Amino acid sequence: MKKIIPFLALALLLAGCSETPIKQAGGLGTHTLPILQPDTAEAEDYSLVYDGRPIPAKTSSAVQLYPSKFSQLAGWEQDNHSEAMIAFRQSCQRWRKMPAGKTMAGAFNLGSLADWGKLCAISVGSGEEKQFFETWFRPYAVAENGDTKGLFTGYFLPELHGSYSRSERYNVPIYRQPSGKLAHYSRTQIYDGALEGQGLELLWVDDLVDAFFMDVQGSGRIIMEDGSVKGVGYAGKNGKSYFAIGKELVDRGEIAKADVSMQTIRQWIKQHPDEGVQLMKKNASYVYFRFTDGNPSVGPTGAMGVPLTAQRSLAVDRHFLPLGIPIWLDAQHPAGGQRLKRLVMAQDTGGAIKGAVRGDFYWGQGNEAGQLAGPMKSRGRFYLLLPRDLYGDSSAEVAIRQN
Repeated sequence: MKKIIPFLALALLLAGCSETPIKQAGGLGTHTLPILQPDTAEAEDYSLVYDGRPIPAKTSSAVQLYPSKFSQLAGWEQDNHSEAMIAFRQSCQRWRKMPAGKTMAGAFNLGSLADWGKLCAISVGSGEEKQFFETWFRPYAVAENGDTKGLFTGYFLPELHGSYSRSERYNVPIYRQPSGKLAHYSRTQIYDGALEGQGLELLWVDDLVDAFFMDVQGSGRIIMEDGSVKGVGYAGKNGKSYFAIGKELVDRGEIAKADVSMQTIRQWIKQHPDEGVQLMKKNASYVYFRFTDGNPSVGPTGAMGVPLTAQRSLAVDRHFLPLGIPIWLDAQHPAGGQRLKRLVMAQDTGGAIKGAVRGDFYWGQGNEAGQLAGPMKSRGRFYLLLPRDLYGDSSAEVAIRQN
């Protein structure tokens, strides 16, 4: 596995054939799916209006796309579409390196890379980004068993402090991937020194708990003693089963289920240092790292092979959705009192992301991003933005008329 695993911190801490596109005409009028039931502190849930024939997935009729309109996307007018275009161009750069005839993966018939490449080739000037998406795309709500609401978590790129040399302060090793039997030691064995003296240390950091959470996230950025910055990313793992320490603390009554987050788990470990080390050892799974780009302006590389864009990249389940496509996200904001409504790109994936309506939102790097990513357990929905001509809506004139 060459690419960075998704970071999926809270979900992990709590856990755990191609076809030609089918053209289907709409014209069945306007319909309404059931109104979403409000969650706690949720002030803005609303019914989903769709227009046209629902499109079933190739693999399951229980998963469907519901044709919609941009006028039905609450918050669309207020979004910063130029930011979204930056992330979309990252997708395009990756697609250009792939065979044009390759079909888009996932549960739906979403055309080939050639279909998407035509959209990537369109010239879009500054200030024209919103018009570009409205003209050449149409939104489709994703539903599973008629329910458009799913779970959205958050992840971020941690920042740690480190050194190339071991010292009294910097005494926690970050290891590169070993070969042979060394690669399969458990976390307990590694913490107890099984890899010492093998010359496998990339660098040293000053906090074991920070290193543990970077392991869960799958990548990080290390601020070195001399002020330089080194990026580290996923290089491999030891093959041991993952153990969810957050669930363990909930089961033991140490943290209430409603209060569990990356921050509360970290706080408990810090307050119980000896017990905390034993708790972390219960998670036998261990991640090895490699050096990556440490440029603060460049995000970590996601599963698509492109740098993630802060607050514009989303990890999805690749069994249902292909990487690269634009998605309109509408979910609860982890800070409360508002909703997270913005255009994002499906550019990452991960083992904890399961389901047609499921996502992990990349917040960015550092402590501020971590404060938002850690507690995020949001209910919401999303809409795929698909080429207008994919399901029979083939002209910009149609796009203008419908919006």
